[in-house]
Amino acid sequence: MKDQNNFYFWQIIAQFNILMKSAIEGPNCIDPHICRGNCCSIKIDVPKILAEEYIKRGYSNRRDFIRSNIFTFQLRFNEKTGKCFFFDKEINGCLIHKSGIKPPQCWIYPTGFSNQNNNEISCKKSSGWKIINIAKAKEAEKLLQKYIFLCHIEAKKELRLIRERLGYKDSRNSKLKFKLLKEELMSIAPSHLGGFKDLWDHISVLSAEGISLQMKKFCFLYNENRKHLVDNFLGCTIICEVVADKLIEFLIENLYPYIKEKGQDISGDYPLFKLFAEKNLFF
Repeated sequence: MKDQNNFYFWQIIAQFNILMKSAIEGPNCIDPHICRGNCCSIKIDVPKILAEEYIKRGYSNRRDFIRSNIFTFQLRFNEKTGKCFFFDKEINGCLIHKSGIKPPQCWIYPTGFSNQNNNEISCKKSSGWKIINIAKAKEAEKLLQKYIFLCHIEAKKELRLIRERLGYKDSRNSKLKFKLLKEELMSIAPSHLGGFKDLWDHISVLSAEGISLQMKKFCFLYNENRKHLVDNFLGCTIICEVVADKLIEFLIENLYPYIKEKGQDISGDYPLFKLFAEKNLFF
């Protein structure tokens, strides 16, 4: 069933790209005198299956995708340039425009799927956009709804996979990941721990921005050898094993219920102050 769903998904993506490519017509966007990628300033959500294909074809890597609260991922947005990471400065356009697997949302602007009043269609920089085949555009619109439906189903499945990453489904793989997480925790100072980060297929540590005192009371509560913590918390260089174990225990018990109630953070970041506050821990 999984392979069949994937095949259906790829049929939708490929057909949508073909339909929209032949249904719309517009100015030469890669001409720098006309535009410099204004439409690439839109943040785009994508399903994991599409993200994996971009990686497979060499267009991107895992760091180019952040968690989304709409689909599974969102394309990394370059805040310095104000554009999607797929914007290629050399070609002055989208790196995957001709790939056949461009995200469906990227085709819609500025024409949409219809122009009932036959108005002049313009983007931010240029006019001259046209829908030259209404029938194909309408067919693409129906495919988009199916695409969105499949993306939402996948996103729900991905949320359940977080339970597995947290060990709800006991397995050798989850135990290994917790071992790696514990090693990560025990390699940093408690004042440098900002929280946890949900990555592609595992939970990792989130570094604090500067110095954090969130761990001070946690360490004081669970570390029996805590005399030095009151006056010299910042001098502690590593999280001890007993505190690391308690942190993982806290994570297992609280992260998934937090995500289920609050929704997934768009960046996958879950700071300690939010998790602690939710459980009224130390507040």
